[in-house]
Amino acid sequence: MTRIDIRTYDPTTPEAAQALLGYLNAATKTLKGMKVIGETTHPIPSPEDLLQGLPQGSLTAARYDREAGLIAFTVKDRNERFIEPEGLLVLRVLSLFNGGAYLDKNQKGGEELHYLEVFSRPGMGITLQRLLADAQKGELVKMRGDHHLLSASNLTIVPGPQRSARGRREAYEAALADYDERATNWGLAKLLSKTDYLAMLRGAFRLYDIKHGHSYLRVVGE
Repeated sequence: MTRIDIRTYDPTTPEAAQALLGYLNAATKTLKGMKVIGETTHPIPSPEDLLQGLPQGSLTAARYDREAGLIAFTVKDRNERFIEPEGLLVLRVLSLFNGGAYLDKNQKGGEELHYLEVFSRPGMGITLQRLLADAQKGELVKMRGDHHLLSASNLTIVPGPQRSARGRREAYEAALADYDERATNWGLAKLLSKTDYLAMLRGAFRLYDIKHGHSYLRVVGE
């Protein structure tokens, strides 16, 4: 497991936070149909906005692949990972006030795989795929294919151990704790209140669910 050290990274810039907030607001207004006759009253969300402010923490670079509709991003010097724009929004919003993501080593069939986790607090790691799929107690999230592909089509929920497991609620709590610790010192508290940051977290997940939640549906009772 390779954890991050927040002290080795520069704080998130106000410009990066504003770009993420702008993307979420534009996507929200688009979904809610806030238009006037003949024209829209708001900017159309652009995936390129999600690339602003990089590198941010351990997220070193990203690029938007228009043909695939995915964003390729790197954590430190590792291989690129691929995710939908809404998934990257979730990751970046979760990591606004910490050092980003880190890699958790996992041995599978003799091969060493590295799964992306968020939050650097001891004992607080949660895999990104678990958060995206909103897995509950007794559920695991498996990858159908390449572990570098974090798209919803490559993730599936399967039965797992009946024990408590961290999920979105714990992610909110950890993100808000990071806000309390760093927002003022990083000069972001005036731009984004704690209440607005929580709304931003919830909004990012809701947007992901609206766009990709159907991928996790399964037929029941057949």
